[in-house]
Amino acid sequence: MNNLYTDYARVLHNEDLQCLEVTFIGFITLDELKKIVEYEFEMFTHYALKKCIVNLREITVYPVGGQEYIKTVWFPWVVKHGLQVLAFVVPDDVFTKMSIQAAHASGMQLMMTKYFQNSLDAQHWVKSR
Repeated sequence: MNNLYTDYARVLHNEDLQCLEVTFIGFITLDELKKIVEYEFEMFTHYALKKCIVNLREITVYPVGGQEYIKTVWFPWVVKHGLQVLAFVVPDDVFTKMSIQAAHASGMQLMMTKYFQNSLDAQHWVKSR
């Protein structure tokens, strides 16, 4: 299965870490977010992945409806399909960070989850799990 590169996101299978790496860039619409999430689901299934790094450092904020979509669709799906390790790379901006953490609060207790300021630290943590 191919990695996905768009103007607003990258979805990559990291073979070395046996994880999915997702990076969001700039502003993303709700429809674009849904398309990326659907592709993530296909990649999780295709590679039977149990680890994920989501890089949100370059995203402005979730689109209107995006927080709810992550809470009600993304988290339940990854929990049901056995995601065990989840690393978030978050921006320094306090407002954006709070928005992101609010969207993730419901599903984080169900797996090993940690926030990072850079991708390299997130990758080291995921590799050690």
